[in-house]
Amino acid sequence: MKLLFQGDSITDGNRYKDKASRWDKNHQIGHSWAYVVTGALTCRHPGKYECVNRGVSGNTVKDLMLRWQEDALDERPDVMLLLIGVNDCSAIADGRMRPEEYGTVYRSLLRRVGEVSPGVRFILLEPFLIADDPRRTAIFTDLCRTVREIAEETDSLFIPLQDDFVRFARHDGRDLWLWDGVHPTEAGHYHIAEKVLAAGGQIFGTEAT
Repeated sequence: MKLLFQGDSITDGNRYKDKASRWDKNHQIGHSWAYVVTGALTCRHPGKYECVNRGVSGNTVKDLMLRWQEDALDERPDVMLLLIGVNDCSAIADGRMRPEEYGTVYRSLLRRVGEVSPGVRFILLEPFLIADDPRRTAIFTDLCRTVREIAEETDSLFIPLQDDFVRFARHDGRDLWLWDGVHPTEAGHYHIAEKVLAAGGQIFGTEAT
């Protein structure tokens, strides 16, 4: 089973990106939540999973579209895990993206993968942000709603995260979970991975283990 992790810096995890370095298995997956998910699945089920990370720091959905052929379609995944949105929020707030483009492009990304890889399953992770700016918070709320709607439309697994991190920040302080309001700490990445592993058991075929 081939798992493809896609998104921005939260998924990227400072992985090695040039093709010449992909032999280096210490660094090809990065050190994000994708690393934790990969470690858990491949440890518990040796030889069952191939895990590939193609997250790129700074990306929006429009950036994903520009590299989608090589970094998604050509990979032919059985499962694609997608977490994208925080940079889109900034782009919308700054006038570099129209609000409706997020959902339109997001849907197109999934549709194109489904056309090339029939039977692919999608795990859509809700983006998250802790911001003091009410306008950005309102924009982000709309983006989160859009991902939930797309998950329902496409019969994808939806992983809610925004309310979790807001609750954690109120209880423990933001810096213990999202050190800058955007990027997770080790605890934050582990929490994301735990939710993916718990909710994705049926997709991964790990429910009985």
